[in-house]
Amino acid sequence: MKPQGTAMDHPQTSSFNVVADAQPDSDLHRHTHSVQFYSDDTFLVDVLSRFMGAAVGAGDAAIVIATQAHRESLAERLAARGLDVARAVEQGRYVALDAEETLSQFMIDDWPDEKRFVELMGGVISRAKAAAENEHGRAALFGEMVALLWDAGKSDAALRLEQLWNQIAQSHTFSLVCAYPLANFYRQEHGAVFQQICAEHSAVVPDERYALASEEQRLRSVAHWQQKALALESEMERRKQAEIVARKLAAIVESSDDAIASRDVNGIVTSWNAAAERIFGYTAEEMIGQPIKMIIPPELHAEEDYILARIRRGERVDHYQTIRLAKSGKRIEISLTVSPLKDDGGQVIGATKIARDITAQKRMEEALRRAEKLAVAGRMAHTIAHEINNPLESVTNALFLLRSYVQGSEGSRYLALAESELGRVAEITKQTLAFYRGQVTPEPLNLTELIDSILPIFAKKIAEKRIMIVRRDLPVMVRGTKIELHQLFSSLLDNAIYAVPTNGKIEIAIEAEGPKAVVSIRDNGKGINPEHLPKLFEPFFTTKEFHGTGVGLWVAREIAEKHNGSIMAETSTEASHQGTTFRVVLGGIPKESEKRPSRPESSTIPQGSLRPVHVAR
Repeated sequence: MKPQGTAMDHPQTSSFNVVADAQPDSDLHRHTHSVQFYSDDTFLVDVLSRFMGAAVGAGDAAIVIATQAHRESLAERLAARGLDVARAVEQGRYVALDAEETLSQFMIDDWPDEKRFVELMGGVISRAKAAAENEHGRAALFGEMVALLWDAGKSDAALRLEQLWNQIAQSHTFSLVCAYPLANFYRQEHGAVFQQICAEHSAVVPDERYALASEEQRLRSVAHWQQKALALESEMERRKQAEIVARKLAAIVESSDDAIASRDVNGIVTSWNAAAERIFGYTAEEMIGQPIKMIIPPELHAEEDYILARIRRGERVDHYQTIRLAKSGKRIEISLTVSPLKDDGGQVIGATKIARDITAQKRMEEALRRAEKLAVAGRMAHTIAHEINNPLESVTNALFLLRSYVQGSEGSRYLALAESELGRVAEITKQTLAFYRGQVTPEPLNLTELIDSILPIFAKKIAEKRIMIVRRDLPVMVRGTKIELHQLFSSLLDNAIYAVPTNGKIEIAIEAEGPKAVVSIRDNGKGINPEHLPKLFEPFFTTKEFHGTGVGLWVAREIAEKHNGSIMAETSTEASHQGTTFRVVLGGIPKESEKRPSRPESSTIPQGSLRPVHVAR
């Protein structure tokens, strides 16, 4: 822990007063604080043997604070030079201390405590100098405690200790050599701290490759170092520019409207931009480290394996349209571009993916296709209606002439029904020729009466399949066009009759939901395949194989929407509750003054051909 307000901020000041054991020596014995960088231990011990040997030989104090290996090697080298180290130790003027143990006596929370350092080292220096019994005695110190701190990754603590040595020199005169293995300063970020360490010393000595060289070799080394420094500056500038470009690219990726992600060769996500979060719903924290198959539908997992195989071969996948899954479960249509990522050696190490949400584009394309179908349908309908119109008039005239030949109420009733249906066909033909833009005025309609008028048309089919019709009617009125609503519900009933089996059941419910009228027609047929539901109301789509034209439901939806309403289908193919329900919602219920009296709930459908039909209310 670095204490606040220490001399780290002001190297030339001390946070407390140091009691000096002697007055400063003369300029002849001024303090020096040198740093020796070295690459080889033998060279370091040789340099130290000359430095410390001069002090021991002159009768001065010598203090060594080093590792055990360096202490032992230095003692052996001094003895080899003819110096009596044992005698100097007995006298107390040669002191050898373990660097790590000495550090532990003044370090607090990995930070050198100033007071403890001064008390400890000041005492050691004072005692060694006193033992030298030399009036102008000097103390030669070697320390590598700073090197131990640096090697432990505590560069700030090492720098602070260098400053404390400079502070204690204001009260204790000595010459100090610190030593660092040059190999410890191998990273670019070491440069700033390296310069600070050098600045704390009165002399900087390069390693043996410079110290042992001739003058010519030294000049060559200086020139070589200058070239390396220039190259390093150029490389730093190049990296700086590359970082600027990288930041710009990162900003582009983050601001892109397209999802941009990267993954490794095993399909594990390694990056995930903001657009990917927005489109798929997963945050970067949720996706990074996870397989990309998290957003791929299970049935398309083989597709991802195919893409990864191409990427491993170094191939690119362009504008591949597919489906992906959002976190919510929603399926999203995307256009996918995948490119391989390569290392400096050209090996594929991953892939970048750009995914564009094309859901809106697909909808537009679908709308255009639908418009084309509508245009074709319109032209066909116009042609057919025009061709039908003439024979239709002839049949109408024939029915009119037939009326005078028909006797009895039963025959008259069927003749009236035929004329009514023929009139409806004529009205449909008229509207078809006008492209459904006829200006028919809406009128108040009783939905129960409307359904009652439709059921007799299907009496034969209902009787043949022995279908039970279950009714639940409420007195609900709507404002609409009778001929169009007649066509809508006729189409739905026709489909229900086709769907139910023999002895099947069709339920018809009429009710109100607020200002809306709701008509539900449910059958107990086999149900509709779920994959067909999205296309159910498209023109020319049919599930009746050879029996349908694919126009009925399309027209039904158009009519419902024209009446400020909607139509939807619910289906089940499970045996326990299979069947299909069409739910028609209509708007514009008339005010009370506009309503017609509803038919009594106890009234029944006419008998005759409808006898086999069971009606339940």
